[in-house]
Amino acid sequence: MSQKIDLDTTAVIFRPVLIRAGVAALFGIATFFIQTPSDAVVNYGSAIFFLFSGSAMWEYLRRDPVPEAMRTPLSLMAALWMLAALTLVGVQLGGVSPTVTWIVIAAALGLSGIAELWAFAWHKVFGPARDHLIAGIAGIAVSGILVFVQNLDYHRIFGITGTYALVVAILVGISGIGYWLDTRKAVKEEGYVPPEA
Repeated sequence: MSQKIDLDTTAVIFRPVLIRAGVAALFGIATFFIQTPSDAVVNYGSAIFFLFSGSAMWEYLRRDPVPEAMRTPLSLMAALWMLAALTLVGVQLGGVSPTVTWIVIAAALGLSGIAELWAFAWHKVFGPARDHLIAGIAGIAVSGILVFVQNLDYHRIFGITGTYALVVAILVGISGIGYWLDTRKAVKEEGYVPPEA
């Protein structure tokens, strides 16, 4: 239970948090089941993952409880993910090698990981910012793995990126479900009326 986070905050942010977790879970599960991905599957699949993750982050950062100063790193994350999505579509349409694919994904995850750690700096003022610590570390770690692993083919790129997505899905999903349960409990037991999102 998120006792230190007020209900007006949990009621407003649980939806975008759960959307981010759902997007990550769908992508992570897809990478698990697609064992021999083609270049199109990796590029377009990763682009869709980044596009919807960026959209979910945009929905999250524009909520009223999010501190104004914290919106800068969150905006950077959303913009990086959207730019990565566009770049991966261009990589696929241009028929470029897997090297460019892993460079784009590594750059997007590494830079967004740094932005998530920056967003974590507000955890004492805004409790949900705690969720960004492990997600940021995971983004930086996966970026490093993509950089240092030799002979990356599409299968490895997809699997490594999918692992990041599953970590984020679990971490963010647990938080989102906790926020939703706290809000739901207050509505049922205390007659709490959530603010409009």
